[in-house]
Amino acid sequence: MRRSTVIFLLLAVLAGCRENANVADFWNTHSIDYSDIDAAQDQFARYAEQAVAAEKTDALASMDVLFDRLKEDEVGYYVYTDWIDGVFYNPLSPCRDADLYGKAVDRIVTDGILSKNEYARFEQNLKWIGFNRVGESATVPGVELDGRRTLVLLLDPGCPSCREALTVLAEKPEWSDVRRIAVVCAPGPDPDVPGWDYYFPEDATDVFDPSMTPVYFLISADGVVESTYQPAL
Repeated sequence: MRRSTVIFLLLAVLAGCRENANVADFWNTHSIDYSDIDAAQDQFARYAEQAVAAEKTDALASMDVLFDRLKEDEVGYYVYTDWIDGVFYNPLSPCRDADLYGKAVDRIVTDGILSKNEYARFEQNLKWIGFNRVGESATVPGVELDGRRTLVLLLDPGCPSCREALTVLAEKPEWSDVRRIAVVCAPGPDPDVPGWDYYFPEDATDVFDPSMTPVYFLISADGVVESTYQPAL
């Protein structure tokens, strides 16, 4: 199943499911069983919601328990690491969490289940998730911030939804008083929607994941990330 399909299935569950159990014990009291894929996704979604809301030490401990159990089931290891990528890394996920994702990648690299070629994408995603976290200094290659609040849209000019996002965001009243920057992360026709400063940095993909366009984030007047990646449409 495609990662995009998984994440949106999980998001629907996250909106309506809550448990109050201690997340550190989650995988001691829940089975690793994906014979019913829908039920397994629901369970993982509940875990993810609890993990991002829990004390960080408990959440990280729960990740170790999960991986210890997954090492006993190689097929399950592949299934669950794909879900981890979709839920804790994907910029569209409300459970995106750099610390939990970093813990997962550390286990993926050291557990010896996935080959180096197979876990290379997780290592790349870990680099990307480290940039532009809320409360930290913004990183936008090729752009000099000028002391204004700034909306940064990441786009692929060959993507119809990206072109639509340029128009939609430019017309929103809440963004009328901010500087609007569009960072082009892939080759394609030059965008020409008015109201944007366009940048074409050669090293854009050092910082931004081009597969997640169109997303945007907001930078304060003093250069600090106010809100991190959000879907533009």
